[in-house]
Amino acid sequence: MNTITYSQQLNDYKNQLKAMNELNTSSQQPIEKKASLNEFGNLVTQALDKLNTPMQKMDEETVKMISGDENDLAKAMISMTEAQLSLQTAGQVRNKCLDAYNEIKNMQL
Repeated sequence: MNTITYSQQLNDYKNQLKAMNELNTSSQQPIEKKASLNEFGNLVTQALDKLNTPMQKMDEETVKMISGDENDLAKAMISMTEAQLSLQTAGQVRNKCLDAYNEIKNMQL
C-alpha cells in the first residue's frame, strides 16, 4: 500500500480521535467514564505521535541526501525502512482493533 496514503489516513484518524476526545470531555458523563475515555484517547494520541517521529526522521534524512549534506545512503535507507515498518505495524494494529470492534458489535446476547 502507498505509504503516503497510509500516513494521511493515520493523520485523519488522529484528528478524528482528538475531536472525539474534545466532545467526550464536554458531554455530561460520569467522572469515572470521562477519565477512562480521556486516558484511552490520550494513549492513542501518544502512540500516533510516536509513529510520526520515524516519518519526520525519514523526511530529514531524505532532504539531507538530496541536498548533498549527507553522503551515507545506508543511513537514509535505514530511516526509510524504519518509517515503513512503523506505518505497516500501525496499519496492522488498526486492522486488528477494527476486527475486534466488529466482532464485539456482532455478538448476540
